[in-house]
Amino acid sequence: MPVTPNTLKEMLPLEEATGQSIQHKRSLWRGALISPWVVPTGLALLLGIIGLVASFGLTDEHLPPERGVVLGIVLMVIVIGVPFTYLVTFLFVVPMALLLRTLRVLSAATLCLWCILLGPTAMYAFAWLLKGQPEKVLEPLGFAMAASYGLISGAAFCMASGVRLWVHRQPQARAQR
Repeated sequence: MPVTPNTLKEMLPLEEATGQSIQHKRSLWRGALISPWVVPTGLALLLGIIGLVASFGLTDEHLPPERGVVLGIVLMVIVIGVPFTYLVTFLFVVPMALLLRTLRVLSAATLCLWCILLGPTAMYAFAWLLKGQPEKVLEPLGFAMAASYGLISGAAFCMASGVRLWVHRQPQARAQR
């Protein structure tokens, strides 16, 4: 989708674009550019810490993973995970945020709910893409983890964009009798 003045205007906070009540304090671009880094970077750090901890203090029965293998997994999560998350963000999250804003119901609660539902689908696709184990996403723990990734990513998008937690509607002017 080419960037035109209209699409740039759509990404501005609602009050700045139309003079109506504010649904988010900062540009949605900010959330779209920052949030895709949160989950892959967090996962990479978590995997790195687990690999580092596993390399210390284990007996000969349980061989720790080699540091090169851990580093390779960490880099793979970042190198493949960040672009994949950008793709998901720009194909599914930004259009939903724009739709919710147009309907005047954009809030962190509604957008995070969408991201919670989107998380398992995205994680399944990511696991399939990496020829991993996408069926693990369908198990209860895998589904819960993937939904939490969606929640974390959605919350990061909302915080970066300044999306309010709940919709704050302006009181309607009463018709004069």
